[in-house]
Amino acid sequence: MIIASRNKEKAIQTIKEINDKTGNDNVRFMYLDLMDLEVVRQFAEQFLNEEKRLDILINNSGIAGWAYKTIGPKTKQNYDIIFGVNHLGHFLLTYLLLDLLKKTRNSRIINVSSLMHLWRRARLTYDKGPNKDGMLYPDLAGYKTSKLANVMHSKMLSKILQGTPVTANSVHPGLAATDILMAPLKSVLPEKLYSIVDPIFRFISLDSAGGAQTTIFAAVDESLNSVTGKHFGHCRLARENKLAQEDKACEQLWDYSMKMCGLT
Repeated sequence: MIIASRNKEKAIQTIKEINDKTGNDNVRFMYLDLMDLEVVRQFAEQFLNEEKRLDILINNSGIAGWAYKTIGPKTKQNYDIIFGVNHLGHFLLTYLLLDLLKKTRNSRIINVSSLMHLWRRARLTYDKGPNKDGMLYPDLAGYKTSKLANVMHSKMLSKILQGTPVTANSVHPGLAATDILMAPLKSVLPEKLYSIVDPIFRFISLDSAGGAQTTIFAAVDESLNSVTGKHFGHCRLARENKLAQEDKACEQLWDYSMKMCGLT
């Protein structure tokens, strides 16, 4: 097992927790920063040099609106920071590891999306720009758009990988009280109001372990050995955005993602 992250401290803590709870000491950290596509390429090159198989690829990294204030509006390649991390970084990483996935028997790709992908109603638009801030493809921006792209990415992967031993599915974790949801609330609510909202939200939502169950299900459940191109929530098939069901829309996103990642 490899924990790929740009935060070494958090990754090492996660590895320690895994080791303490399971006794599995075959877990290691590798540095990966999805905000910079060149770093993604470097990671993939190192991974391919060191590993002979890849059984499960879980594209789980994600940032939300708080990133605009804490990190900045753009990636290293001048794309929207949220779309860049949540979709483009995963897209490039997956593409670069496809050959190894194909060589590994019954391998799986899991893209972690969100319920919020259902809220993205408008069609995706591909005006290259740049806008006044120097951002390329400025309409491909924001959390909902990036999470819709995760589902559409899985759809296209399932078509491209037909006839191979690789499956690709997407999942949503449900309403989970993770940092990606709690951090934005904390940043916009007054301290006293947040102190009231926080325990209520945590009471009605899943904890991190509960939120991970559908991802684990999609990654290891034997009933899904040949299931591909599906979207899951609460460990069962889930509703998906209608745009993700349109082949032409998925193909268009794939083509532009290839271009934005420098693959064409």
